[in-house]
Amino acid sequence: MNLRKVAENIPGGTWLDDLARASALAAHAKFERTCRSPLLRVSLLESTRLDAYTFSDISKSLQDATAKIGHIVRNPQGEITYVQPADREKAPLIQRGLAGNAMFFGFPETSAPDALINDGIETLSERAVKELCDFLPVNGSDDGALDAVLLQRDTVRNAVSDIVNAVMKTSSIGLSLTPTYGEEITRSMTTEQAKVLQSSLRESREDVGYETVTGRLDGVRTRRRIFYLERDTGSTIQGAVAPDLLDEIKLNLDRPVTARLRVVRTTTIDGRRGKPVYELLEIHSESSLFD
Repeated sequence: MNLRKVAENIPGGTWLDDLARASALAAHAKFERTCRSPLLRVSLLESTRLDAYTFSDISKSLQDATAKIGHIVRNPQGEITYVQPADREKAPLIQRGLAGNAMFFGFPETSAPDALINDGIETLSERAVKELCDFLPVNGSDDGALDAVLLQRDTVRNAVSDIVNAVMKTSSIGLSLTPTYGEEITRSMTTEQAKVLQSSLRESREDVGYETVTGRLDGVRTRRRIFYLERDTGSTIQGAVAPDLLDEIKLNLDRPVTARLRVVRTTTIDGRRGKPVYELLEIHSESSLFD
Protein backbone atom coordinates (compact mmCIF):
# COMPACT_ATOMS: atom_id res chain seq x y z
CA MET A 1 0.00 0.00 0.00
CA ASN A 2 1.23 3.52 -0.81
CA LEU A 3 2.81 4.96 2.33
CA ARG A 4 1.67 8.50 1.50
CA LYS A 5 -1.93 7.22 1.44
CA VAL A 6 -1.30 5.57 4.80
CA ALA A 7 -0.20 8.94 6.20
CA GLU A 8 -3.22 10.74 4.74
CA ASN A 9 -5.59 8.17 6.30
CA ILE A 10 -4.22 8.49 9.84
CA PRO A 11 -6.91 10.39 11.80
CA GLY A 12 -6.52 12.60 14.85
CA GLY A 13 -4.50 15.66 15.85
CA THR A 14 -2.47 14.49 18.86
CA TRP A 15 1.33 14.46 18.86
CA LEU A 16 1.21 10.67 18.48
CA ASP A 17 -0.95 11.03 15.38
CA ASP A 18 1.45 13.66 14.02
CA LEU A 19 4.40 11.36 14.72
CA ALA A 20 2.70 8.44 12.96
CA ARG A 21 1.95 10.58 9.91
CA ALA A 22 5.50 11.95 9.87
CA SER A 23 6.96 8.44 10.10
CA ALA A 24 4.82 7.22 7.21
CA LEU A 25 5.80 10.23 5.09
CA ALA A 26 9.47 9.74 5.91
CA ALA A 27 9.22 6.10 4.82
CA HIS A 28 7.45 7.21 1.66
CA ALA A 29 10.27 9.64 0.90
CA LYS A 30 12.95 7.04 1.57
CA PHE A 31 11.51 4.01 -0.19
CA GLU A 32 8.81 5.05 -2.65
CA ARG A 33 9.89 8.19 -4.48
CA THR A 34 12.70 10.53 -5.36
CA CYS A 35 12.64 13.59 -3.13
CA ARG A 36 12.28 16.97 -4.83
CA SER A 37 13.45 20.31 -3.58
CA PRO A 38 10.57 22.53 -2.41
CA LEU A 39 10.31 25.98 -3.95
CA LEU A 40 8.15 29.05 -3.31
CA ARG A 41 7.50 31.40 -6.24
CA VAL A 42 6.06 34.84 -5.48
CA SER A 43 4.83 36.91 -8.43
CA LEU A 44 3.73 40.55 -8.49
CA LEU A 45 0.56 40.53 -10.55
CA GLU A 46 0.30 44.25 -11.23
CA SER A 47 3.91 45.10 -11.92
CA THR A 48 6.45 44.31 -14.64
CA ARG A 49 9.32 45.76 -12.64
CA LEU A 50 10.52 44.73 -9.20
CA ASP A 51 12.73 47.34 -7.57
CA ALA A 52 14.79 46.91 -4.42
CA TYR A 53 12.22 48.48 -2.09
CA THR A 54 9.39 46.33 -3.42
CA PHE A 55 11.53 43.22 -3.14
CA SER A 56 12.35 44.12 0.46
CA ASP A 57 8.72 44.77 1.45
CA ILE A 58 7.48 41.47 0.04
CA SER A 59 10.42 39.43 1.31
CA LYS A 60 10.22 40.77 4.87
CA SER A 61 6.46 40.28 5.08
CA LEU A 62 6.70 36.67 3.88
CA GLN A 63 9.58 35.92 6.25
CA ASP A 64 7.81 37.41 9.26
CA ALA A 65 4.52 35.68 8.44
CA THR A 66 6.34 32.35 7.99
CA ALA A 67 8.19 32.80 11.28
CA LYS A 68 4.96 33.54 13.15
CA ILE A 69 3.18 30.48 11.78
CA GLY A 70 6.31 28.43 12.49
CA HIS A 71 6.17 29.60 16.10
CA ILE A 72 2.70 28.17 16.67
CA VAL A 73 3.57 24.98 14.77
CA ARG A 74 6.33 24.46 17.34
CA ASN A 75 4.29 25.78 20.26
CA PRO A 76 0.55 25.45 19.56
CA GLN A 77 -0.39 27.08 22.87
CA GLY A 78 1.68 30.22 22.32
CA GLU A 79 0.57 33.45 20.63
CA ILE A 80 2.88 36.10 19.18
CA THR A 81 2.25 39.41 17.46
CA TYR A 82 5.87 40.28 16.66
CA VAL A 83 8.79 38.16 15.53
CA GLN A 84 11.86 37.38 17.58
CA PRO A 85 15.17 36.66 15.78
CA ALA A 86 14.92 33.08 17.05
CA ASP A 87 11.61 32.61 15.23
CA ARG A 88 13.21 33.67 11.93
CA GLU A 89 16.22 31.43 12.52
CA LYS A 90 14.02 28.40 13.08
CA ALA A 91 11.82 29.02 10.00
CA PRO A 92 13.96 30.82 7.41
CA LEU A 93 13.11 31.50 3.77
CA ILE A 94 16.20 31.29 1.57
CA GLN A 95 16.46 33.55 -1.47
CA ARG A 96 16.98 31.50 -4.63
CA GLY A 97 16.59 34.05 -7.35
CA LEU A 98 14.80 36.94 -9.00
CA ALA A 99 13.46 37.03 -12.55
CA GLY A 100 11.23 39.73 -13.99
CA ASN A 101 8.28 40.17 -11.65
CA ALA A 102 8.91 36.93 -9.72
CA MET A 103 10.94 36.03 -6.65
CA PHE A 104 11.97 32.51 -5.71
CA PHE A 105 12.56 31.18 -2.20
CA GLY A 106 13.87 27.84 -1.02
CA PHE A 107 13.97 26.08 2.33
CA PRO A 108 16.70 24.62 4.57
CA GLU A 109 17.86 21.07 4.05
CA THR A 110 15.87 18.53 6.05
CA SER A 111 19.02 17.57 7.93
CA ALA A 112 19.07 21.05 9.46
CA PRO A 113 18.12 21.50 13.15
CA ASP A 114 14.68 22.86 12.20
CA ALA A 115 13.59 19.65 10.45
CA LEU A 116 10.34 18.46 11.96
CA ILE A 117 11.62 14.89 12.33
CA ASN A 118 15.15 13.50 12.31
CA ASP A 119 14.70 11.50 9.11
CA GLY A 120 11.99 13.84 7.89
CA ILE A 121 11.18 15.30 4.51
CA GLU A 122 9.64 18.58 5.59
CA THR A 123 11.27 21.45 7.46
CA LEU A 124 9.53 23.83 9.81
CA SER A 125 9.80 26.57 7.16
CA GLU A 126 7.96 24.52 4.56
CA ARG A 127 5.26 23.43 7.02
CA ALA A 128 4.76 27.05 8.06
CA VAL A 129 4.39 28.26 4.47
CA LYS A 130 1.89 25.47 3.79
CA GLU A 131 -0.21 26.48 6.78
CA LEU A 132 0.04 30.15 5.85
CA CYS A 133 -1.32 29.27 2.41
CA ASP A 134 -4.32 27.60 4.08
CA PHE A 135 -5.46 31.03 5.27
CA LEU A 136 -4.88 32.98 2.04
CA PRO A 137 -7.43 33.37 -0.79
CA VAL A 138 -7.35 30.91 -3.67
CA ASN A 139 -8.17 33.70 -6.12
CA GLY A 140 -9.55 37.22 -6.31
CA SER A 141 -13.14 36.09 -5.77
CA ASP A 142 -12.50 33.92 -2.71
CA ASP A 143 -14.46 36.08 -0.26
CA GLY A 144 -14.88 33.16 2.14
CA ALA A 145 -11.15 33.18 2.82
CA LEU A 146 -11.36 36.81 3.95
CA ASP A 147 -14.09 35.96 6.47
CA ALA A 148 -12.15 32.92 7.64
CA VAL A 149 -9.09 35.01 8.50
CA LEU A 150 -11.10 37.01 11.03
CA LEU A 151 -12.11 33.78 12.78
CA GLN A 152 -8.55 32.60 13.34
CA ARG A 153 -6.30 32.87 16.36
CA ASP A 154 -4.29 36.03 17.06
CA THR A 155 -1.01 34.80 15.55
CA VAL A 156 -2.63 33.71 12.28
CA ARG A 157 -4.43 37.03 11.89
CA ASN A 158 -1.19 38.86 12.62
CA ALA A 159 0.73 36.79 10.07
CA VAL A 160 -1.87 37.41 7.37
CA SER A 161 -1.75 41.09 8.30
CA ASP A 162 1.95 41.12 7.36
CA ILE A 163 1.02 39.97 3.85
CA VAL A 164 -1.88 42.42 3.69
CA ASN A 165 0.32 45.40 4.57
CA ALA A 166 2.93 44.44 1.97
CA VAL A 167 0.31 44.07 -0.77
CA MET A 168 -1.13 47.47 0.10
CA LYS A 169 2.35 49.02 -0.32
CA THR A 170 3.26 47.14 -3.52
CA SER A 171 0.77 45.22 -5.69
CA SER A 172 -1.38 42.11 -5.87
CA ILE A 173 0.68 38.95 -5.45
CA GLY A 174 0.46 35.33 -6.44
CA LEU A 175 2.10 32.50 -4.51
CA SER A 176 2.96 29.09 -5.91
CA LEU A 177 4.45 26.48 -3.56
CA THR A 178 5.96 23.30 -4.96
CA PRO A 179 6.21 21.20 -1.78
CA THR A 180 8.51 18.31 -1.03
CA TYR A 181 5.55 15.99 -1.53
CA GLY A 182 2.02 16.44 -2.81
CA GLU A 183 0.50 18.76 -5.36
CA GLU A 184 1.44 22.35 -6.10
CA ILE A 185 -0.35 24.92 -3.92
CA THR A 186 -1.38 28.25 -5.44
CA ARG A 187 -2.74 31.27 -3.58
CA SER A 188 -3.07 34.99 -4.22
CA MET A 189 -4.06 38.28 -2.66
CA THR A 190 -5.29 41.26 -4.63
CA THR A 191 -5.02 44.86 -3.51
CA GLU A 192 -8.82 44.93 -3.21
CA GLN A 193 -8.79 41.93 -0.87
CA ALA A 194 -5.93 43.46 1.10
CA LYS A 195 -7.90 46.68 1.51
CA VAL A 196 -10.90 44.80 2.92
CA LEU A 197 -8.75 42.77 5.31
CA GLN A 198 -6.68 45.72 6.41
CA SER A 199 -9.82 47.57 7.45
CA SER A 200 -11.22 44.54 9.28
CA LEU A 201 -7.98 43.63 11.03
CA ARG A 202 -7.61 47.13 12.43
CA GLU A 203 -10.93 47.00 14.26
CA SER A 204 -10.71 47.05 18.04
CA ARG A 205 -11.90 43.97 19.96
CA GLU A 206 -14.22 44.26 22.91
CA ASP A 207 -17.45 42.88 24.46
CA VAL A 208 -16.19 39.37 25.12
CA GLY A 209 -18.88 37.00 26.36
CA TYR A 210 -19.80 33.34 26.58
CA GLU A 211 -22.83 31.40 25.39
CA THR A 212 -24.11 27.86 25.70
CA VAL A 213 -26.20 26.82 22.71
CA THR A 214 -27.85 23.63 21.50
CA GLY A 215 -28.26 22.55 17.92
CA ARG A 216 -26.92 20.29 15.19
CA LEU A 217 -23.33 20.22 13.94
CA ASP A 218 -23.75 20.93 10.26
CA GLY A 219 -20.13 20.71 9.12
CA VAL A 220 -16.46 21.46 9.68
CA ARG A 221 -13.62 22.79 7.53
CA THR A 222 -10.64 20.90 8.92
CA ARG A 223 -7.86 22.84 7.21
CA ARG A 224 -9.25 26.24 8.15
CA ARG A 225 -10.52 24.96 11.52
CA ILE A 226 -14.03 26.34 11.18
CA PHE A 227 -17.22 24.71 12.45
CA TYR A 228 -20.84 25.21 11.41
CA LEU A 229 -23.62 24.76 13.98
CA GLU A 230 -27.33 24.99 13.17
CA ARG A 231 -29.15 26.29 16.24
CA ASP A 232 -32.46 24.79 17.36
CA THR A 233 -33.98 28.14 16.38
CA GLY A 234 -32.90 27.61 12.77
CA SER A 235 -30.05 30.12 12.49
CA THR A 236 -26.49 28.95 11.77
CA ILE A 237 -23.31 29.81 13.67
CA GLN A 238 -19.84 29.50 12.21
CA GLY A 239 -16.63 30.06 14.07
CA ALA A 240 -13.13 28.95 14.92
CA VAL A 241 -12.32 25.67 16.62
CA ALA A 242 -9.22 24.54 18.51
CA PRO A 243 -7.24 21.71 16.83
CA ASP A 244 -7.77 19.40 19.83
CA LEU A 245 -11.55 19.52 19.30
CA LEU A 246 -11.51 18.55 15.60
CA ASP A 247 -11.76 14.82 16.23
CA GLU A 248 -14.67 15.28 18.64
CA ILE A 249 -16.46 17.48 16.12
CA LYS A 250 -16.06 14.86 13.39
CA LEU A 251 -17.60 12.22 15.66
CA ASN A 252 -20.62 14.44 16.30
CA LEU A 253 -21.28 15.68 12.77
CA ASP A 254 -25.00 15.87 11.92
CA ARG A 255 -25.90 15.10 15.55
CA PRO A 256 -27.52 17.19 18.29
CA VAL A 257 -24.96 18.81 20.58
CA THR A 258 -24.53 21.37 23.32
CA ALA A 259 -21.72 23.82 22.63
CA ARG A 260 -19.93 26.30 24.88
CA LEU A 261 -18.86 29.34 22.84
CA ARG A 262 -16.67 32.37 23.36
CA VAL A 263 -18.27 35.35 21.62
CA VAL A 264 -16.33 38.47 20.63
CA ARG A 265 -17.93 41.54 19.09
CA THR A 266 -15.95 44.28 17.37
CA THR A 267 -16.68 47.98 17.37
CA THR A 268 -15.22 50.36 14.81
CA ILE A 269 -13.96 53.85 15.64
CA ASP A 270 -17.18 55.35 14.30
CA GLY A 271 -19.28 53.18 16.65
CA ARG A 272 -20.43 50.50 14.22
CA ARG A 273 -20.71 47.04 15.76
CA GLY A 274 -19.37 44.18 13.73
CA LYS A 275 -20.70 40.67 13.44
CA PRO A 276 -20.05 38.41 16.45
CA VAL A 277 -17.05 36.11 16.11
CA TYR A 278 -17.43 32.68 17.72
CA GLU A 279 -14.82 30.33 19.15
CA LEU A 280 -15.81 26.81 20.16
CA LEU A 281 -14.54 25.98 23.65
CA GLU A 282 -16.41 22.78 24.52
CA ILE A 283 -18.83 20.40 22.84
CA HIS A 284 -21.02 17.65 24.27
CA SER A 285 -23.24 15.23 22.38
CA GLU A 286 -26.93 15.17 23.30
CA SER A 287 -28.67 11.83 23.70
CA SER A 288 -31.70 11.24 21.51
CA LEU A 289 -34.56 8.80 21.46
CA PHE A 290 -32.73 6.74 18.87
CA ASP A 291 -29.38 6.41 20.68
